[in-house]
Amino acid sequence: MDFKLVETFLCVFEEGNVTRAAAKLNIVQPAVSTQIKKLEATLKLELFERTPRGISPTPSGRALYRLFAPVLESFRTAEHQAHALSSTQIHEMSVGLNPFASDALTGDVLQAFRIRYPEVEVHVEEELSDTLLRHVADGALDLAIVHFGTQSVGIPAAVAAVPLADEELVFVERDTGAGSSEPLHFTELAGRPLVLPKSRLGFRRDLEYAAAQCQTSISLALEINAPGPLLDIVANGELATVVPEITARRAMEHLPLRIRRLIQPQVIRSILCVHRRDRPLSPILAQFAAIVKSKIEGQLAGPLPKPRSRREAADLNVWSSAEPVPDVRPLRGRRTHG
Repeated sequence: MDFKLVETFLCVFEEGNVTRAAAKLNIVQPAVSTQIKKLEATLKLELFERTPRGISPTPSGRALYRLFAPVLESFRTAEHQAHALSSTQIHEMSVGLNPFASDALTGDVLQAFRIRYPEVEVHVEEELSDTLLRHVADGALDLAIVHFGTQSVGIPAAVAAVPLADEELVFVERDTGAGSSEPLHFTELAGRPLVLPKSRLGFRRDLEYAAAQCQTSISLALEINAPGPLLDIVANGELATVVPEITARRAMEHLPLRIRRLIQPQVIRSILCVHRRDRPLSPILAQFAAIVKSKIEGQLAGPLPKPRSRREAADLNVWSSAEPVPDVRPLRGRRTHG
């Protein structure tokens, strides 16, 4: 017996209408009628009564439904489990991370993932969120963790997004063991020399947009895209910066830094897990995303870390200004108004 005929019969029975069943099965109405007649001929039973007002199941039709409905449900369950089983046997996956997220999360995430799935080879691509979205849409990446703010490009129609967390931008300066840790009003950024990533980074665009909204000038002293060297510069000099909170919290573990919240306005960005709509996350990919979410929540849990004492700050092994710093561009007195 052709199982497709049984599936069509069950759909017509449940919908009580050939037209609705055809729409649900995504086939034309004559094809539905033909399949029902073929099943009736095979079983030598009349399954539906045809009247000018429509169709209704016969006693034989109702009996057949009671027989076949559990069978179809069992088949669908088995099919789903088979797909899940095959998807857990993947041996490699490609994921994308934003450089600032990658710097703070990659090691912890990959270590936790490797413990659970040591046989899976993970390829990590570090790119800007806009680029990662394109690569996910093109199918080059299985999933990506991206940041989405007020000035981000739109998410492509082919891409589905799952929110993981919200993260704010914070002000970071060298911790000398003295000074305030109170929130900083956005307008207080004016006149403070900053080291920032280049303007093509999404959070830099969000920062400049917020500055324009409150008519505040941002004074750039250096542009550098690498988060590690950027924060090393802050820890060893007079420049400050504004970076995502996770990046700042992680750097504070080994650098003498002071973190202050920005207020009026706050600049908040969403952290999203994205994948192609037509490629639902396999159990392994979903597990990777869950680990990322857990690590993000762990990094953002609780109040901002308190600054160290002057002695603790001095005792940290920090980067020497004599070492070369990659991708640094001095900007003497350059200002931006967003």
